[in-house]
Formats: sequence, structure tokens, C-alpha cells
Amino acid sequence: MVDQGRGFASREHVVGATTVVELSGEVDILAATALAARLDEITGTRCPDLVLDVRSVTFIDCCGLSLLCRTRRRIEVKAGRLRLAGVAESRSVLRLLRLTGLLPFFDLCLDPGPDAVYGLAKETAGPGRDDACTCPPRPEGEGCPATPDTPTDNAVA
Repeated sequence: MVDQGRGFASREHVVGATTVVELSGEVDILAATALAARLDEITGTRCPDLVLDVRSVTFIDCCGLSLLCRTRRRIEVKAGRLRLAGVAESRSVLRLLRLTGLLPFFDLCLDPGPDAVYGLAKETAGPGRDDACTCPPRPEGEGCPATPDTPTDNAVA
């Protein structure tokens, strides 16, 4: 768990091959700095499967948005999958994604229920997206056989 005092916290758990990171509070420059290293670890594997649950995010600024975009890009390079859960419940995240025109570029977990992974099998991909990684769940440290090892993009969006 990453806790930055009263302003931001994150909690992480794994369900099957999916890592779920629940964000809460203010996702600003301090939160993005604290969270970036952990998201880099998660997105540095082959075919990462990540759900970011943003339903408890009360504020997000350009640094938080940059972190979301960077995470999305790193996952695409590794032929993985990123989904955002709870966007409809977080007015600040929904508003910022709409204002910037980035909402269509993220896969959304529809009707995630009380648990961020509820209904993950039912969610739909965003426009123009396909699931490049069709690998079954794999043991820790074992790579994706469908994707060659590719370098990650460390630039911030």
C-alpha cells in the first residue's frame, strides 16, 4: 500500500493473472511520483494485465493524467491490457478524460460492482483496441510466448 498522508493512498491485490490497483484521494504530482515506480514494475512484465480502480479518486491533475497515459503506453508496448474501473463514480477522472478527449483511448470495466474485478470477463475494449496477448495465466517470472521481448518506453506522456 502506498500512503501519502491524507491526500492519497493505493492498495493492490492480484486476482488470477490480473493486478488490481485501487487508487483513492488526490492523484496529483506527489501521488504520481509515489506510484510511478510500482506501476513501472507492473508494466515491465510481458503481457501485463492491470486494472486501475479510480472510483475513490477525488481529484486528478495533469501529473495524474500523465501517469495514466504513460501506464497505458507501457502496457501497449508489452502487448498487455489496462482497464480503468470506476470512472463513472469518479467525477474528477471522468471529467478530465472527457475534457482532454482521452476517454475513448482507455478500456473501461463496465459495472465493476463493489470489487474492481467484478465482471472483468464482461468488459468491452475501447475503440480501435484489440487483445494482442491471448496467453493463459502464467507462473511468476515466465514470459508471454506470444510476444517477443520489447523494450519499454519510459517517456512521460
